[in-house]
This record gives sequence, structure tokens and C-alpha cells, in this order.
Amino acid sequence: MCRMNYLRYLGPIGPRILGIAIVLAVVLATGLLKSHGQPAGTNTPPGANATLANASPPAVTVELSSNQLNAIKIGPVATQLFPVEREAVGSISFEEDPAIVQAESTLLGAAATAELNSNELARARSLYETNGVAQRELEQATSDAQTSAAAFKAARNALLALGKTDGEIDQLVATRTLPSASDSHGITKWLVANVLESDSPLVRVGQPVKVEAVPFPGHIFEGKISKVYATVDPNLHHLPIRCEMNDPRDELRPGMLADVTIQVADPSESLAIPANGVVREGDGTMTAWVTADNRHFTQRTIKTGLRENGEVQILDGLQNDRLVVTDGALFLDNMVNAVPSD
Repeated sequence: MCRMNYLRYLGPIGPRILGIAIVLAVVLATGLLKSHGQPAGTNTPPGANATLANASPPAVTVELSSNQLNAIKIGPVATQLFPVEREAVGSISFEEDPAIVQAESTLLGAAATAELNSNELARARSLYETNGVAQRELEQATSDAQTSAAAFKAARNALLALGKTDGEIDQLVATRTLPSASDSHGITKWLVANVLESDSPLVRVGQPVKVEAVPFPGHIFEGKISKVYATVDPNLHHLPIRCEMNDPRDELRPGMLADVTIQVADPSESLAIPANGVVREGDGTMTAWVTADNRHFTQRTIKTGLRENGEVQILDGLQNDRLVVTDGALFLDNMVNAVPSD
């Protein structure tokens, strides 16, 4: 009754307004239903939005004009030999390591004491059998012999830990004479360096080294590893090595600090591009620009390694048949990242 009165009040347009209201109500209800499921008007399957969000961004490509091409240089990805090296810090030393000299002296003293107490024990046993000494004296001689034998063994193990061989130790004990140290002045010098524990499996006797002493920056003394010690420092986790170097002008003195570069393997051949062709982005990634027509350039994310003579080792991201920007990569990067002017 109320609806009829309302329509009568609206006059002839009343039924038309009522129809429009009903249509709007149906459309609104349909939209609400779809908002709880898949968005209306799309055919995207569930999970597709997440896949799109995780997809890699499209490659950045720029086109240069003839004038802009003058700001860059282009060349092929080349190959180059890169040294396989490790760094260490050391100091110029004497011909013989002072620690070894001290250990050798300790060994000789322990050997003499052990021999003396061994002879005393043999004498005490002989006298004890004929009641020439009391049992207490025999027990004391036995204790002294055991103590000195243990000290001799410890001194021997100390030298083994410092890199001496059993043959060298036996020779030292047989002669009872410390090796004579020659004058430290001459064309041959020695250095003791500390290699990181993680690099210790790589170092070997005979590997070439390059030494740059602090008082002579830029001057390289060449040599080789002459000894790799047997133990790692438990506090610093470094492995000591000993190097023999050439010093033709007699410039190096014991105690001088030095940087040591050790060639741990033969040089490896790798892809390389000039350093001016590599850009470090704000997030730390390294990029380069490749081209197929010398006009359109595409940015590539690369993984770099060593640097040698102005060349950067490329571990991933480029192929050796590609043309790349060898100079002016930063120019292209600035073009992409430039803030548009109003």
C-alpha cells in the first residue's frame, strides 16, 4: 500500500526510477561477491599475481645517437691470464728463525742431561745388585732418568713442530753442535709470514713470492717459500711460513714489516673487460653494457673476480662473443638513472 502511494506520488516516472534502483542493487551485490574471490573482469588464475611480483624486471636498454656514441668505446669480451695468489703479512727475519735456534739449544741441553742421567741410572743399578747403594738412591736415579727422557722428547717434538725433520734432529743430536749462522748481510734474506688458516692448504715449499717491504714502497723483492711450519697458531689462526728472497743491494734488515704475495697456482685464463666497462650499482651489484648493433645497449648484471692491469675478471654474466662497452659504461648508467627534468 505504501509502495503504491509512493509510486502514485512520483507520477508517471515512478516505475522507471524503481527499475533503475533494482538494477543498481543487483550490480552492487555482484561486485561484492566477486571481491571475496577473483577480481571481476580478469582471467588471472590464483597465485598469478605473486608470480608476476617475483618475476625479473625487464632488461634496461638504451639507444644512443651518433653524438652520444662518441662518449663511449666498444670492444669484444676478451680473455686474460689472472694470477692465483694469496696475501700475507710478514717481517724480515734472520737466516735461522730465533725460535728454532732456541729450540735447538734446548734440545742439546736436554740430550746431554738425558744421557747423563741414563748413565747414572745404569751405574746405580749395577751398584744396587752388589748392595753398593741403597734402594732409595736407585729410585732417585730412575726418577731423574725418566724426567730427563721426557724433557728430551718434548724438546724434540718442539723442533718437529717448528718444521725440522727427524733426520735434521738426529744430525743435531749426533754432532751436539748448533748450526753456524752466517752474516745476515748479503744478497739472500729471509722472511717469516703468517698465512690465514683458510689459505694454509694452498701453500707449498717452492712457491714463488713477491715481497714489498714497508721502507721500500713499490719495490718488489722476489723469492720463494723455503719452509711451511707444521702447526697453526691457535690464537690468531695463522700458519707461519718462511721465505728466502733475493736482496742484491743489501737493503733489507731483520724486523722490517712487509706485504707478501704468494702464487699458489698457475695463472688461470678468464673472460675480462676493462675496468671502465664495469659499474658498481647502488645495491652493490656489478653491471656491464652489451650491444649487437653498436647503437642499442642492454645492461647486464655480472659477477666479477680479480683485477689485473686495468682488466676485470668476469666470472658470470657475459660471453666471449659479445660486444661490450669498454669505456664509458658510467655514461650509460647515468643516462638511465638521470632524474627527468620538469
